[in-house]
Amino acid sequence: MLKGLKMHIYLVLDEQTSILIFLFFLILIAWKPEALPRIARELGKWYSWARRSMDDFLREINEPINETKTSINNTTLDIKRTINDAIDPDLLRIAKALNISTQGRSRQEVIDEIMKKLSSNNK
Repeated sequence: MLKGLKMHIYLVLDEQTSILIFLFFLILIAWKPEALPRIARELGKWYSWARRSMDDFLREINEPINETKTSINNTTLDIKRTINDAIDPDLLRIAKALNISTQGRSRQEVIDEIMKKLSSNNK
């Protein structure tokens, strides 16, 4: 039925894969196959050491960056709070007209004092 149909299997190898296969066969020829597990363990240890060293290095680099980001975020939040707590000029005029001291008070404290003063004047 399918006479003449040949099936071909193509192994697509990039440059790195072919180098790894070549090195594997070179190691297999150079050392006995019984030594390969020991060699693999040693390579694994070296890889683990290199990986830990790289992680430590990256952590040392990223730590000051993260601290700086946190500091900037905290400063930004403080500025926003200061802006939100700032007493606008109209509020200052009202407080001055009602003889309310605004020094050292937050915006909300001044508003509460004005409301208290106004409610007591209406009674």
